[in-house]
Amino acid sequence: NRQLQKENQLKDALLKIETQNKLQEQRLRISRDLHDNIGAQLTFIISSLDNLKYGFKIPEKLGDKIKVISEFTTTTIHELRDTIWAMNKDKITFEDLQIRISNFIDQANLAAQNIKFNFNVDKSVDNDMAFTSVKGMNIYRIIQEAINNAVKYAEASSINVNISNDHDKMLIKIKDDGKGFDEKNVKLGNGLNNMKKRADDIKGQLTIQSEIGKGTTVEVKI
Repeated sequence: NRQLQKENQLKDALLKIETQNKLQEQRLRISRDLHDNIGAQLTFIISSLDNLKYGFKIPEKLGDKIKVISEFTTTTIHELRDTIWAMNKDKITFEDLQIRISNFIDQANLAAQNIKFNFNVDKSVDNDMAFTSVKGMNIYRIIQEAINNAVKYAEASSINVNISNDHDKMLIKIKDDGKGFDEKNVKLGNGLNNMKKRADDIKGQLTIQSEIGKGTTVEVKI
């Protein structure tokens, strides 16, 4: 009986491993398809738009429109790469996340050179913690969206991203010194609503505080 019990446990363990391997294979296949098919198509669109811009005499208004489409497509490629990065991982370590955030801030700094960016991780944060790929991706997207909003709308001279511990929770704070807005009289756009939904999906708590002339602070507790 004990032998049969051990054999059944072994069978269950092998089935579990086989299922995990199949899931991993499927995950890798989908990420390859995304990279090879959609990535290549988006790159082709950018190349075609550049050829239009430089190969033909195009009216200024149409040229501006082409530039907007090209920039949107480039952003989509970056987001696609982020998605593939998350899909290829069973777990996202805090170190992975930290590197990804740092790289994004470096890119934002190049695009908006008039803004000073600061990224700080408090010593109290556990560098060994890890998240599921979905949770890690949602955390990254919230930070990304908050920084993008500050760059586009805040007219800020500095944007600070700080990660620390608050009792048993991780606290992420994105603060700018921009023009701020009146929370009561501003309709939340898709960006802010998306951040709230992402926070809800990972059982996080998101708060946005803003004051006209004093900037905006986005806080996420996880």
